[in-house]
Amino acid sequence: MLEQLYKLIGQKVIHDNEYCTLIEVLEDGPHLVFQCQTHKEIQCNQYGNPHRRSLPTHTIHCLNERGDHLHPVLKSMLDETQQAQILKLLIEN
Repeated sequence: MLEQLYKLIGQKVIHDNEYCTLIEVLEDGPHLVFQCQTHKEIQCNQYGNPHRRSLPTHTIHCLNERGDHLHPVLKSMLDETQQAQILKLLIEN
């Protein structure tokens, strides 16, 4: 299943009305990490002090809040066959 998600890296989607690119798949969850392409935000260092400007990222779980369907963003990136395969694997785990 993770191999199918890794193949999606680089795809562009709209998330929270922002154009984003999938940049990473985290195995724990699994979660998807998107980097927004619209504007840069000030990123703080480990002490909370402003450090640099960087593109914001969003991390989402592959399943929706109830855990019974794929997250709408992930669903928009897959065809129906892939959706069914990944959903079955996620629910079984």
